[in-house]
Amino acid sequence: MNFAKKCRELRMKKAATQEQMAAALNISSQAVSKWETGLTLPDITLLPEISVYFGVTIDELFDITDEKHLARIQNMVSLQETIDENDLEYAQNFLLSQLAQQRNEEYCLQLLPALYNRKAGEYRRKAEYYAKEALERFPENHNNHANLNEAQQGFIGDWNLDNQAERILYYKEFLEKHPDSGAALQWYIEELIHVGRLEEAEEAIERLENLTEKCCEDVESEDGCRIELYRIKLLWGRGKQEKALARMEELTKARPQDWLVWNSAGDMYARACRYQEAVACYEKCMEVQEAPRYTDAAMAIAQIGEIAGDTALSTKAWNTYVRILKEDWGITEGVQVEYAEKKLRESEY
Repeated sequence: MNFAKKCRELRMKKAATQEQMAAALNISSQAVSKWETGLTLPDITLLPEISVYFGVTIDELFDITDEKHLARIQNMVSLQETIDENDLEYAQNFLLSQLAQQRNEEYCLQLLPALYNRKAGEYRRKAEYYAKEALERFPENHNNHANLNEAQQGFIGDWNLDNQAERILYYKEFLEKHPDSGAALQWYIEELIHVGRLEEAEEAIERLENLTEKCCEDVESEDGCRIELYRIKLLWGRGKQEKALARMEELTKARPQDWLVWNSAGDMYARACRYQEAVACYEKCMEVQEAPRYTDAAMAIAQIGEIAGDTALSTKAWNTYVRILKEDWGITEGVQVEYAEKKLRESEY
């Protein structure tokens, strides 16, 4: 942020001397000289006056690039638990202006929904707080339970509210326009399996297999492995849990250094409430995964510890979670770290 260079450029553009600029700001000409030579920076309280004098924004005074704005917004989305209205307005206005100028379109279109999701999450946490307050006072009020469920994005027993029909239809139509999108196919398959539309899921898996031109038994390839994992999930969805677990065990033996296989195996054992085996798989996942490692396995172990009432297990896992964030990702503050530290504080009581 080269304020010295920018200040000199703006002053010259205005055709003003250092003395004239100093008089307008009620400061000494020596102060202006020090700014322009980079010896000092102006007091923060002077920045609004300087920006008015030059007719530019404060950001423009420091010559902040688009890339720096985008990085600032990315940090806002990734690290801040709350985003105040001024920051929200700044971020959305900048991103929308970039889109209007057809600049950094892919990144801006990634950041905008992330920004709104972060703000929505903030409102959900507020809703959760007041829903719990309401339930403490009026525990039999069905609407209070419904509000808490919506705030926590919990399970809804009614099929018509929990069948993901709209989301699945979106991906179905999306794939008609983008038939070669492997990423979309994977999201589509996951949703179909989740809601039990297994015949459609099987057709989509075959489509993915054809798209990648890999055989599902080809466990030497990443795509072939992913397809095999989907086949195993189909077995699980059809009620053949032991057969699914046996196939998963075969896959871990065939691909012992594949973190995704171990993580998927942990998920499956956890769903079967076979927690000891799940923890072993998650630990293996973290062992074989190269840095930077994902935190999913550590979080899963922590949650198993909480479910089982094993405070030592959950505490160790949350500490591992924080260590991965710090050592692998360089994240020492923000939402993720604060959440884990909150969990650790709770475990002390």
